[in-house]
Amino acid sequence: MSHPSDDEIYNKICELLKPYNPKNHPINRSSGIMSDLEVDSTAVFDIIMGLEDHYDISIPMEMVSDIKTVGELGNAIKELTAEN
Repeated sequence: MSHPSDDEIYNKICELLKPYNPKNHPINRSSGIMSDLEVDSTAVFDIIMGLEDHYDISIPMEMVSDIKTVGELGNAIKELTAEN
């Protein structure tokens, strides 16, 4: 499987965030998932699970707790997909 590009990962994250962003806050790589987009921790977990399923990866919980922004989430996914 080819490794997804930054843009592919970013677009997938945005797609998964959409239902949790009813106020349509603009999403960019520096957006804080919980702080700027007001996504709660349960929703973050759902998004993480969606990404894990989509990319067939497992995101370790300690990594999840360090992720604050959309860009950091994208970097984590890129790192994990590169290992496969």
